[in-house]
Amino acid sequence: MKHLLSLKSWQRSFYAPPDGPASTLRTQKLPRAKSRAIGHRFYYRWPVLLNCLRLADLLGLLVSGFIAFMFRFGTFLPEQNAQLYLYFSSVATVVSLQLSHAYTRRNAASLDRQLAVLFKAGVAALLISLLCGFISRSLGDYSRGWVILTVVVGAVLLCFNRMLLSRFIQHGAALGHLSEHIVLVGATERAGKLIAALHAESKSGVRVLGVFEDRLNRPLPDLHGLAVLGTTDDLIEFSRVNRVDRVVVTMPWISSSRIDQMLQKLSTVPARLDLVPHDMIWRYRSVDMQLLAGIPVATITNGLIDDQSGIAKRAFDLCVAALMLTCLAPVMLAVALAIKIDSKGPVLFRQKRHGFNNTVFDVYKFRSMTVAGSIPDTVVQATRNDARITRLGRFLRRSSLDELPQLFNVLRGEMSIVGPRPHAVEHNLQYARTIIEYYGRHNVKPGITGWAQVNGLRGETDTEEKMRQRVALDLYYIERWSLLFDAKIVLLTAATVWFQSTAY
Repeated sequence: MKHLLSLKSWQRSFYAPPDGPASTLRTQKLPRAKSRAIGHRFYYRWPVLLNCLRLADLLGLLVSGFIAFMFRFGTFLPEQNAQLYLYFSSVATVVSLQLSHAYTRRNAASLDRQLAVLFKAGVAALLISLLCGFISRSLGDYSRGWVILTVVVGAVLLCFNRMLLSRFIQHGAALGHLSEHIVLVGATERAGKLIAALHAESKSGVRVLGVFEDRLNRPLPDLHGLAVLGTTDDLIEFSRVNRVDRVVVTMPWISSSRIDQMLQKLSTVPARLDLVPHDMIWRYRSVDMQLLAGIPVATITNGLIDDQSGIAKRAFDLCVAALMLTCLAPVMLAVALAIKIDSKGPVLFRQKRHGFNNTVFDVYKFRSMTVAGSIPDTVVQATRNDARITRLGRFLRRSSLDELPQLFNVLRGEMSIVGPRPHAVEHNLQYARTIIEYYGRHNVKPGITGWAQVNGLRGETDTEEKMRQRVALDLYYIERWSLLFDAKIVLLTAATVWFQSTAY
């Protein structure tokens, strides 16, 4: 704690409260901390934690096989072939987790990211293990019940490991042991925004020590109570006597030569050096920095589109659609018979909708209107107490049972289980004229349910503002997609959408 006390005393002596718009600083020789061992000892616990997680995962996978064998056969020790399969699948799972970056500090610090990576890597490892067993013709040597039970117990133990690690990380961060110490270079409005965001994110695990600024003779913006500790020359000396994990340069990019000189000087600081991007990029929802042929580029939107059109998303859609069709086949048959008895006309209703990349396809629904009102020459949204809706159709629309035939659209690859709801072509053309980002909804496949629907924006959009809100939620989903997000929306749909009063 001595180096932290020296930091606080230095701040008190070096920073004077602002008198008017600018802050005044007094030059003073910086005190040298006597020891940095305590800070670094805590800082290097991260590698220890991650190695412990690797070991705990491997042990958990092995133990799950023995526990499952005991419950299945009454004995704790599997036969030799089963042991070989258990050892191979356990190592394959840990390797898959490693390749999926499950044991990085960034993913370990977030329980949501841990569980998302665990799901993807676990499914991949299971498929690889089953494929190897199929190729070696050894699948018949193992009990299917034992394999399934091993997977279930292993998943529970791996989730428990991550919940335990998350609790430990939160406790350590609260004590300051696992927090990341950063300093900002440039007392600018960007610095103020960054400080405010870090203050709002209580679980960020980041501790801002202070701000360094060379131009001390100008008015300084609001830094939310954070101290200006000196110039960049003082920062170099400061990093010698205090623990600094990251230096973030928040200066504007107007003078590239000045920034270049600044970065060259700061490269001598033994810490990670980050550069806050241009203000224009801040306006976008999601930014991802990558290297393209060695050139750094910033992905500012649609960074997850490839994932949403990939194998994992398609496998999720096929599994859920097949399961729902199997379970709901009697319900769909009963609805079809009821429609035939209730009114004249076909059971299914087809309408042209825009799909992925504005391609037109026929969406299937159970007919809920009279035949005359169902002819799609002029598409008019259904309204409350709409005379075109049949007696049975009102119940079908209220309960969303009329949407069930869209499961066949999912199997055909035209739709997804989760995604922006497809609108009639005429409505797309209407709203695209006034809402600039409207067609961004079509960057992915449309869905039977979506993030907008579980948030209450379901049914009629009688005002443009309602459509703007729906578009905003759809774009939010596209930029933050994950399989866990899809699963969450499906569960919320089952729990809430059927009881909403906005569909009629």
